[in-house]
Order: sequence, then structure tokens, then C-alpha cells
Amino acid sequence: MTTNVPDRGDLREIGKRAMRAEIAQRAVALLDERGFDETTVEEIAAAVGISPRSFFRYFPTKEDVALGDLMPMGRLVEEALLARPDDESAWGALRAAMAPLERIAESDTENVRRSSRVALSTAGLRARNIERHTAWAAILAPIVARRLTGKKEHPSMAADAITQSALACMYVATAAWAAGGEQSYSSLLDEAFESVAQL
Repeated sequence: MTTNVPDRGDLREIGKRAMRAEIAQRAVALLDERGFDETTVEEIAAAVGISPRSFFRYFPTKEDVALGDLMPMGRLVEEALLARPDDESAWGALRAAMAPLERIAESDTENVRRSSRVALSTAGLRARNIERHTAWAAILAPIVARRLTGKKEHPSMAADAITQSALACMYVATAAWAAGGEQSYSSLLDEAFESVAQL
């Protein structure tokens, strides 16, 4: 019988990821309560119980702790999109591919809503958020383009337009959900996608 015992490097990485997650959760709660621009790195570090220097070992900037790494979520959407049936419309497939984001929102509603609220709270954060969604479009649009081959004169351009429109729907639904209210994230996504589909 063999057991896989993590080596010291693995354990350090596990510990570092856990610490990053703890710092991020406490920081986002503070940023949501006090405001992004009004809260300093020194105040975040004090709330977590570390020095500002230690904070910068985990996050290069205050913006990074507020936004986190969105690319893994983009990869989840990519996997979901690749798994959609071939005969489904590109628009329908993109809406269905948002399912992983819905599950994340439902699994930890309070923290995800708080993180979304902070990420949309300043012009600079919103710009970086949109910039990261552009990176999502780069991996999603080629999948959409394959669905459009033979149906559009310029499938690549059409795919970019459809994908960016879907991400805009996701953005406005996320903003509405982060602001609070009774509606679920799923229902707001449905409403946003249906509004564009009716045009």
C-alpha cells in the first residue's frame, strides 16, 4: 500500500493558497464596509494580523486582492461551452455555459456578492474587470466561431460580437445581483440574455 504524502514544497504552496484566501476574504469584507479608495493596505494588513510587507508577498497591489484571479472562472465557462450540444444556438450555448458561475454564486452567496460589489465599486476596478473579461472573450469566441462556420460571412467577427454581448449581459446581471434584492443570479442572467435575444 502506498500513500501520497505531499512534500514540503507542496505543503508550502497549500499553506500559501490558504493564507491568500483568508487575506482576500477579510480584505474584501473591509473594502466593502469602508470603501475601496478609503481603505489602505496598512488597514487591511492590520485587520488580517500581518504586516503590510507580508501583504505584498501575497498580493502585488490592493486591486489584486479586490479582484482576485478571474481566469480560472473563465476556464470553467470555456469547459461548459465546449460541452454544449452542437445543434444549440451560439447564444443559447453561451447562456448555458454560465452555469458554473451560477453555482459559485449560489454556493457562497454573501461572500461572492460582496466580492462582486467591491470589484464594481470604482472606475479603476471596473476597467480592470472588463479587461479580464476581454481575456475570457479570447478563449470563448473561437468556440463560438466554430458554431457559426457556414452560417455567417465573417464567422470570426460575428463570434466576437456575440461573445462580447454575452459577457456584457453577464456584467450587467452581476452588477444588479451584487447590488442586492430578491432575484437570484440565475434569473438576472436569464433576464439580461433574453433582453438581447429579443432585439
